[in-house]
Amino acid sequence: MGNSTFSNSSCSPEQLNCKAHCISSCSTESSVSSSFSYEKSSITAKSSSSEKPLPSVLFSSFRSTRSYDICVCHNDKDIDQAQSLSSFLEDPSKGLRCYLQERDCPLGGAVSSELLQAVHDSHCWVLLITPNFLNDGWCLYQMQQVLSEGPMSQRIIPAVLNMPISELPQELRFVFSVDLNINKEAGYKQMYKTVIHYLKDMLEKEIFCKVSESGD
Repeated sequence: MGNSTFSNSSCSPEQLNCKAHCISSCSTESSVSSSFSYEKSSITAKSSSSEKPLPSVLFSSFRSTRSYDICVCHNDKDIDQAQSLSSFLEDPSKGLRCYLQERDCPLGGAVSSELLQAVHDSHCWVLLITPNFLNDGWCLYQMQQVLSEGPMSQRIIPAVLNMPISELPQELRFVFSVDLNINKEAGYKQMYKTVIHYLKDMLEKEIFCKVSESGD
């Protein structure tokens, strides 16, 4: 009487069927629960593994030799486009450092001298070429400063918007340009790859020079 375990011999056929049904149901629920937990953990694992780490060059000593990866040169009327580009490049998944005059120029500082310092202190330069840019003497002056800093190099990235790419200034026609009129996001990705490629290329050259010097 004190034993709560029922043997099959002491159960009626109806009780045996009920008992078998309960055992089967519990087993199925346990199996479904385990399967769901496994599937959930698999999805979480796949999600975390799909996040690509930042390129190793972004942690190099060469990159830290300048304060910014990109100086975004633009006309004041195109600030929304410049901010959109900077937000894309500065996203944690990209990890670049952009200079925007409206955001990064210190209060009380002379805009001209601060911007020219940012040009000098950036690895690459994006020239947001629009009709507003071409009609602004100050923007054209920035363009000349950029050309003098790094002529014929991967550091200059003209990005054309709201105008045909064929209307680029003569000085930029020898430089590979990004056409944002077609697909902005694709253009942003192209700029990112260009900057990363430049940093990797320069890092390799720096390493090669150090190895050559140590060999001498």
